Amino acid sequence: MLGIIRDSNKMQAMLSCMLDGIIVFDLNGYIIVANKAAERLFLAREGSLLGKQFNEVCGDQDINRMVCEVLQVGNEVFTETVIRPGTQIFRVHVTPIRDEAENIEGAVAVFHDVTDARNFDQMRSEFVANVSHELRTPLTCIKGFVETLMDGAMENSTICRRFLSIIDAETERLRRLIEDLLTLSSLESKERLIYSRPVCIVRSIRSVMNILGPQISEKTLRVEFIYSSNLPFINADEDLLGQVLINLLDNAIKYTPAGGKIIIRSRRCGSRIVTTVTDTGMGIPHESLPRIFERFYRVDKARSRSQGGTGLGLSIVKHIVEAHGGEVFVDSEIGKGSTFGVSFLVV
Repeated sequence: MLGIIRDSNKMQAMLSCMLDGIIVFDLNGYIIVANKAAERLFLAREGSLLGKQFNEVCGDQDINRMVCEVLQVGNEVFTETVIRPGTQIFRVHVTPIRDEAENIEGAVAVFHDVTDARNFDQMRSEFVANVSHELRTPLTCIKGFVETLMDGAMENSTICRRFLSIIDAETERLRRLIEDLLTLSSLESKERLIYSRPVCIVRSIRSVMNILGPQISEKTLRVEFIYSSNLPFINADEDLLGQVLINLLDNAIKYTPAGGKIIIRSRRCGSRIVTTVTDTGMGIPHESLPRIFERFYRVDKARSRSQGGTGLGLSIVKHIVEAHGGEVFVDSEIGKGSTFGVSFLVV
């Protein structure tokens, strides 16, 4: 068998085309075959792995012990490990090579990259945990107040009205959360088709400012809209664009103190229209900026929930903008406010 592996050009060609790293060892533990994927994995020049033992190539003692066990005992073994700190996760499968008499001739190790699968598993677990937590909070609140009313509190009309008002607010929060989850799911699964057409960004922004006018007035905020003259139309789904703008402006309104200022700017940058929303709120810590567009990520969890946010708005913004071929960005300074920006392609 080992002779066939050494001499077969067809076998070498097949191994070189494989995405998984393949290393073949002889009975003494020396490498006799290593494909290109294995050479890339261990940062080795072409052919430089041949004739070496694994402990000369990689300091991972677990894999080295696995190879020795397979060569000595003939057991098939596998593990998951990080070959180099900070890099991908690999599933390493080592199996013996036997001759016709079932004698061990060598071993073959396969290195399969499972980084994406493990990251997906972690994201899924975190998502389920976050959804469960977000749903449990309002449901617990609703159940508590309903039980109190049923125990006799409804006889007092003032208390009854106050409790029903809280139940109504928590029910509305649940509705928003479920709607945002469905929106995010449809975007991620590509179920929501994008019907792009020429759209006037100025008209869309003015429309959103009118929709959120009551919230702006309630907090006596000053909102300015600055835009370049003769802005070209953008290529976008008008309904989804509206969602992006509502989420950004609503976010700015929530986190800008009463009497504060919000500035919306739209300008052309090459083949794109860049729109930014700047507030005079509390700002976002520098370490939180890379995660601000993640699902359910909140800088101040208690305050975010009290403001009625679902923790999904910015994630929805990111998915919509990127589905249009645009980009999202954020800049912030503690105590001075934040600027959120999106870009869309010009028609």
